Amino acid sequence: MSVIFSIIVFVLVLGLVIVIHELGHFIMAKRANILCHEFSLGMGPVLWSKRGKETLYAIRAIPVGGYVMMAGEEVEDEIVKVGKEVRLVFDNFNNVVKIILDHDNEKYEKYEKVTVNSVDLKGKDNEPLHINEYIVMRNAFYVFAKNELQIAPYDRSFESKTKIQRFLAIFAGPFMNFVLAVLVFIFINIFIGFPVMDNAILASIEEGYPSYGLLEEGDEILSVDGVNVTSWDDLSSEIDSNVSNREIEFELLRDGNDEPVIVTITPVIIFYSLGLRSSDDAINELVIDDLNKDSTAYKAGFVGGDTILTIDGFDMITWFDVTELVSDNTLGEPMVFTVQREGIIETITIEPHDKEVLDYSGVSAVENFVGISPIYEFDLFRSFTYSFTNTKDAALMIFDTIGLLFSNDNVGVSDLAGPVGIYTITSDALSGGFFSLLGWVALLSVNLGVINLLPIPALDGGRLVFLGYEAITTRKPNRKVENTLHYAMYLMLMGLFVYITFNDILRLFN
Repeated sequence: MSVIFSIIVFVLVLGLVIVIHELGHFIMAKRANILCHEFSLGMGPVLWSKRGKETLYAIRAIPVGGYVMMAGEEVEDEIVKVGKEVRLVFDNFNNVVKIILDHDNEKYEKYEKVTVNSVDLKGKDNEPLHINEYIVMRNAFYVFAKNELQIAPYDRSFESKTKIQRFLAIFAGPFMNFVLAVLVFIFINIFIGFPVMDNAILASIEEGYPSYGLLEEGDEILSVDGVNVTSWDDLSSEIDSNVSNREIEFELLRDGNDEPVIVTITPVIIFYSLGLRSSDDAINELVIDDLNKDSTAYKAGFVGGDTILTIDGFDMITWFDVTELVSDNTLGEPMVFTVQREGIIETITIEPHDKEVLDYSGVSAVENFVGISPIYEFDLFRSFTYSFTNTKDAALMIFDTIGLLFSNDNVGVSDLAGPVGIYTITSDALSGGFFSLLGWVALLSVNLGVINLLPIPALDGGRLVFLGYEAITTRKPNRKVENTLHYAMYLMLMGLFVYITFNDILRLFN
């Protein structure tokens, strides 16, 4: 997969979940008649912009984040004050349609220059807007040196709306992320289907799996190592009952024949806590396979082809010995391996993932892998109902991640993924196929929705907290205090963003 194509897909995926989020804010704000100054995708310098009737639509250079700028969300001093000089542009009825603040600019010399003696550009209770004796149109624009901004009468501002209107304008962003996730999961469930668990019939076997070339699509497994199986749960249970078993014997029916066939398969043992796996053909020898460069084992110093000799001073004779010691290390305590590498003895110390981290990932410390799967069937009703379960599970996984940050010493902020990490995950998902990528889109969308609902200033959840305070106390919070908290937390989040991105880059180059 080319890097350029991966980058394009990354931008599209991230752009989709951000646009959906901001579109939720935008739609509900417009329904409440809140003036939206700008709908922006990305941050930083503007790459493209187009002004609508009253909103500027923009794409910015850094494809991370986005925002809808609603009138009245921020505390601002009045732009036009008494004593200030401005130039005014009038329509045919002598009403002001533009207020030029860059009044010394030569290109505006033809417009009337006035000193402001009295001004009201809010117009509470539908009072007319004015500068001096001139009526100002409610859709007039400020003209700055480099841009224009529509003025925001009080009735078009966020703060003038009811609590339910403001709640919907804030909550709609995360809500749309959940809607996107549900729709994506529905699509995935419809096209992939659901596993048939009440029999032990195999789906197709992909090349590269231990069972490839030995088992076939449509094979019905009758027994595993002499133990009868009648369902997929039975089959899985027997395979998992002895993860160190190097030769699993399957009795099966094939091609409608009544005569059973016996097939023996050597599974791969996967040590999830260590980030290594047995070599495909390693039955009696304790040889490990090639390693992923991001794995714990590779970073500790293991190399593909190493033969395990001892662990913590204990001689390792069989794979059973290895699996027992690794499985018993539930706390992630350091383990000392001696391995033979091209005739040389090497000593390697590794810190395994602990049980809490593995449980979060949905795996055990040690598992064996045969590479078989049940057949799948179409179920329209379950496709819809399970999409909500999928979304709920994705959201709970995020809370589990947050819990690990505070409860597990082996997990820290440096393990979080920023833009570079998201690009890497997107690229990996893309290499896994279309439905793998769609699953990542749904998970990323749920992430954005959940994170934004956290009760932290500068996020949507923080704004909802202040709205809740107003609903309970019937008093509006001090706007300057609220916005100071939002701004301070925004700076802290930007600092965290830089730190996470820095670690992303380090991981990428490592």
